[in-house]
Amino acid sequence: MIRFLGRRLLWAVFILWFVSTVTFFGSLRIGDPVATLAGPHASARDRAYIRTFYHLDRPAVVQYGYYLRGLSRGDLGKSFRYRRPVASLIAERFPRTLLLGSMTLMFQFVVGVLVGTWAAARRGHRDESLVLGATFVGISTPTFLSGKLFLIVLAYRLGWFPIGGYGAGFLDHVRHGVLPAIVLGLLGTAYEARLVRNELSEVLQSDFVRTARAKGLGPVAVVLRHGLRNALLPVVTSLGLSLGSLFGGAIVTEAIFAWPGLGRLAFESIVGLDVPVIMGLVLFSSTGILVGSLFADLAYASLDPRIRRA
Repeated sequence: MIRFLGRRLLWAVFILWFVSTVTFFGSLRIGDPVATLAGPHASARDRAYIRTFYHLDRPAVVQYGYYLRGLSRGDLGKSFRYRRPVASLIAERFPRTLLLGSMTLMFQFVVGVLVGTWAAARRGHRDESLVLGATFVGISTPTFLSGKLFLIVLAYRLGWFPIGGYGAGFLDHVRHGVLPAIVLGLLGTAYEARLVRNELSEVLQSDFVRTARAKGLGPVAVVLRHGLRNALLPVVTSLGLSLGSLFGGAIVTEAIFAWPGLGRLAFESIVGLDVPVIMGLVLFSSTGILVGSLFADLAYASLDPRIRRA
């Protein structure tokens, strides 16, 4: 297990270096940050001063050296828009996105597994076709469309949920986060349900399941004790990898529901060309994806010991 973990950590370090490098040189192509910093009415002298102060007048390789030196000290730079360290902005907003992401993952796992298990148990019936059709709609519907639709119908028309915002107090935060979590988790829930249905349907056709049935075990015991444990292996990996798509979807979802998390910060930074914040968020989200993948690998290895020897 230690060698398994060591290989994953080495790959994580390499991937983070690669992502930070690509992000840095890519940011040099998205526009001139001096225009954002100085404003439309700044003089040429002011623009030149800003360019010198932020080392934007130096060659790209030199700027990259400054960037790596800052990263080695844990310094992600200073926001052009907020005039605050990027690390403090991320630390302030991260708990809010963490709450929304936790609710989303819980919704994805519980609903996806229940729906997928039910569809596998009803294989060949009309109910299975209805589930597959519903998951197809969930996978095909973009977040901006489902978010607007849910906001208008469930929050504005019916008043079942708050229209937007973050609320005050933990329970109020949770209440405000239910609808955004459902919208953010629709795609993942549909995918998890299909994945569980396909995996469980295959497992239920295995020899050991037929043996369990021959010994007199009921259908519920067969599915829960023998089928679902084996079918959940790819689901665990999928949940870990879904962290990246969660952050991408959160950019749209948090903007729609006025949720003050990292997604909304990313949206505002992209619109305002706040390059240090964009680079910091890309690096932070990449770290989150790698951590999620690592936990998924460890969970996978604990469920299937053969993975440890791979």
